Amino acid sequence: MSDIENIELARYHREIVEDLRHMLKKYSRIMEWDVPDAVDEGATRKLILKSLRDALTEVEAEG
Repeated sequence: MSDIENIELARYHREIVEDLRHMLKKYSRIMEWDVPDAVDEGATRKLILKSLRDALTEVEAEG
């Protein structure tokens, strides 16, 4: 990766982190709506983060 690409990516890193936080909140809310009384917030967070990691792995495998 060139220096210019590294600089550009560094500029967008904070936005990428915020996008991931937004997705985590979005899917946490959805799970709370689907099963409001049975939601363990810590367990839900772990499940969603695992799903995000799995999705990233899938996208990486696509090339």
